[in-house]
Amino acid sequence: MNYFLAGDLGGTKTVLALYRMDAGGCQLLRSRRFASSEHADLESLVAIFLAECPEAPILAAFGVAGPVVAGEARITNLGWSVSCRRLAARFHFAEVLLLNDLVALAEAVPSLGPEDLLVVNRGEPAPEGAMAILAPGTGLGEASLCWDGERYRAYPSEGGHADFAPLTLQQEELRRSLQAGFGHVSYETVCSGLGIPRIYTFLRETGGRGLPPRLAAELVGVADPTPVLVRHALEHGCELCQEALSLFFSVLAAEAGNVALKFLATGGVFLGGGLLPRLLPLFDGSHFMEVFAGKGKMADLLWRMPVQIITRENTGLMGAAVAAHRRLSAGAGREARCR
Repeated sequence: MNYFLAGDLGGTKTVLALYRMDAGGCQLLRSRRFASSEHADLESLVAIFLAECPEAPILAAFGVAGPVVAGEARITNLGWSVSCRRLAARFHFAEVLLLNDLVALAEAVPSLGPEDLLVVNRGEPAPEGAMAILAPGTGLGEASLCWDGERYRAYPSEGGHADFAPLTLQQEELRRSLQAGFGHVSYETVCSGLGIPRIYTFLRETGGRGLPPRLAAELVGVADPTPVLVRHALEHGCELCQEALSLFFSVLAAEAGNVALKFLATGGVFLGGGLLPRLLPLFDGSHFMEVFAGKGKMADLLWRMPVQIITRENTGLMGAAVAAHRRLSAGAGREARCR
C-alpha cells in the first residue's frame, strides 16, 4: 500500500500529514501542527512526525514559503534551508517534491467546493479562464492557475515583493515612514501579518495617540504583536486596531486588483491564508471591491471577475497532497483529488 507525506511550511506554523492512496484519491491518516520558530529545520520536524508513524511513506511533497530553485528552497521569513536531495537521503523517500507554498495553495483551488469559499464578488467566471491566488500570512504570497487544455496548472510568483504603490496621501506617508526603516517597501512589507503592527505603529505615531493601558500591557515582551492587535480589534473594539486592519484590507484590495490584471484572472481571484478568515468580522466586501476594481478603464473587466475568500483550513496542505497524489498516480489514469 502506498503512503505519502505532505507538508505546509510557513514562517509561523508547519503542518505535516500522512496520507494513504486509495481508489478514490487519498485518505488523511494523521496530521500534526508545529510552531516553526521553535525548531531548527524541516528535517527535525519530519523526524519527530515519522517517529509517531508505523507506516513508511514512499514520497513526500512540501509547500514552502519561499522560491524553489533546482530542488532547494529557503523559507523567506524563517531562514530554514530545504533540500529535496537531503530529505530523500535521510528519510529514504523515493522522491521529494518542493512547491512554493502559493503553488501548493493553487493546486488545491480546483478541488474546493462552495462550502470552502466565501463569495465577495460573484462575477462572471470565464470557462477555463486563468485564476489568481493571493494569501496574506506571515508574508504575502501570490500565484496563478492556467488551463493547459486538460487541467489547471499552478505557477509561482514572488509578486508580493514588488514595490508598494500608495493610492492615498495617507498610504504615501506610510510608505515614506517604512522606507526610512526598511529601504525597499513592498506590498508584503505592508500587507501581511508582519505588516499589521507596522501599520498600527504608523497610525499611532502620526495621530499622536498613546497605547491603551490594557493593550500596552499585553504587548510587553510579545514576539508577534499581530494576534494581540487583531484580538483587541475584534473583542475589545479598539478603534486604532480596527483602523489599522481597514488600511490593511484597502492595500490588499488594491494589490489583488493588480494581480488580477497581470494574470487576466477571468476565472476568478482567490484570497487564502490563515489570517483572513480570522478577520472576516471586520471585512467590508463592498469597500474591498471598490478598491479592487478602481483601475480606470479596466474597472468593468475587474467587476466581472469572481472574487472569493478561501475559508477551508490547511488548504496549502491539501494542495501539497494533491501534487503528491498526482505524481504517484501518473500513468494510472486516476484524477488527483484529496480532501
